[in-house]
Amino acid sequence: MNKCIARICLILFVFLFYSNASCQDTIFNQADARGLKQGFWKKYFPDGNLMYTGFFKDDKPVGEMKRYYESGGIKALMHFNENGDFASVKRYYENGTLASDGFYKNSKKDSLWNYYSYYDKKLKSSETFKNGIRQGFQYHYFPSGEIFEKTEWKNDLKDGIWEQYFEGGKHRLKATFEKGKLTGTFIVYFPNGMPMVTGYYSNNTREGQWVYYNENGTVSHEISYVNGRAQNEQELDEQQQQYFREIEENIGRFTEPDPNTFFQKNRSYEYDF
Repeated sequence: MNKCIARICLILFVFLFYSNASCQDTIFNQADARGLKQGFWKKYFPDGNLMYTGFFKDDKPVGEMKRYYESGGIKALMHFNENGDFASVKRYYENGTLASDGFYKNSKKDSLWNYYSYYDKKLKSSETFKNGIRQGFQYHYFPSGEIFEKTEWKNDLKDGIWEQYFEGGKHRLKATFEKGKLTGTFIVYFPNGMPMVTGYYSNNTREGQWVYYNENGTVSHEISYVNGRAQNEQELDEQQQQYFREIEENIGRFTEPDPNTFFQKNRSYEYDF
């Protein structure tokens, strides 16, 4: 008798499982009398390719949601809690490799986000958010995993220390931001640890006496700045000008696509349900 009941239960379970799976393909995109999304939903691109699939409860996503590229590959896997207000996310490049992982809270980035290289798949950078606002330290990494750059953020602005490193851990650069602008002592180092340049920034402009050193520690020359303009500008040769242009204009940039720029272009898909 018990075996018979067990068989009946098994058959019933299999029937319900396959019936539910079949319904996902035939019953979807349903809304209740209030117009709130309920149950299984899917959406298509204009060319007919799948854009996303997922479940909704009272117009909020719950459980797993899949986003697709128009080419058919997975763009993102999102796992929502039962209230639909918190999600863990994995995003993918179109070639299928992991691009980033992190969390959303009420549709805004929250907590730790990691970004991975398109080329070697290694961790490229990481940053922290609070309610969609950068807050805390942002790191960029060498392929070896060592820190290349560390930048402090407050209220979505660079605010605090900014440091760069050579592989091996020695400092390449030390500086400070205040509300998004370079302020205070600025030091660039040779690989041997000796200073290359020392100076001072005020409100994002060079000020006062800047000292340029040889690699053995002796002074090469000094330049005085007033409101960012070198008073003895003829001594600032083209090589030094180019060096500072690279420092100031290419903060944190790499030879591969920047993940923040990459995902800004795709930001609209996150909660376009």
